[in-house]
Amino acid sequence: MCKKTFVCGQCIFSLLFLSLFFFSCSNIQQEKRLEDETQSLRMLTADMAKKTPWTDELEGNRLTTEVGLAPGIARNVSLSPLSILAGGEESEIFPVYPFLKDFGSLDTTLLSDEVEAILDTFCDMISSGKNADSLIASGCLYQLALFVRDMNLELPKEEKTEPADSLTEGTEQKTAEAIASGGANPDSAETSPEGEEKAEEKPKYVFFDSYFYGQPYVTGTMYEVPVRLLGKERSADILVFLIKERGSWKIDELQILKSEMKNGGK
Repeated sequence: MCKKTFVCGQCIFSLLFLSLFFFSCSNIQQEKRLEDETQSLRMLTADMAKKTPWTDELEGNRLTTEVGLAPGIARNVSLSPLSILAGGEESEIFPVYPFLKDFGSLDTTLLSDEVEAILDTFCDMISSGKNADSLIASGCLYQLALFVRDMNLELPKEEKTEPADSLTEGTEQKTAEAIASGGANPDSAETSPEGEEKAEEKPKYVFFDSYFYGQPYVTGTMYEVPVRLLGKERSADILVFLIKERGSWKIDELQILKSEMKNGGK
């Protein structure tokens, strides 16, 4: 019995030893595999870093240049936009213009004086409901007619006035009657019963109170100018196209980009 027990104990001990041995070997192999993978990743990263093309330093001279100095300006003068202008370096400064997200840049440096004058006249006329036919190119009057209709720029009936000739005749007749009866000229300051006070003029009806232009698109023979019109009851964004006709600029097309009524306007 003792021998058998001893033999059984040896067998059990041997089995435990073998299991521990194999378990230890498997752990060693796993550690080696993990270590090999870690080393390969490190090597791969190092290799990628070596092969990566790096750019040169950007504006490295700024790190050593004293930016508090400018040509023509003394050291004891602090730099500012006004000091730069006073130093005569304004030609070296690129201007920055406002930019409206829903409209575009307000840089109008490409607009010639002639084109800007035509645009001013056109905007003034349509803002007050006046006739702008003289500014339209030949054969393009329908563009203005459609524009006025679509924008609803017809003056209300109560705002329409008499022709200029009839107004002139009425004024001359009243003046003649006043002089014949021994009265003073009604156009003089003495006709006012309050002395120096003048009669208040009735405010004129206007569709738009103000307007401004955006950055134009320009070719040799054509201008495309965005215009924003603003009023108390309405606003609009339009495109005005101008062409050269017989040596002067004329409007040949009008596009309505956006037209809105506000404050209960009609």
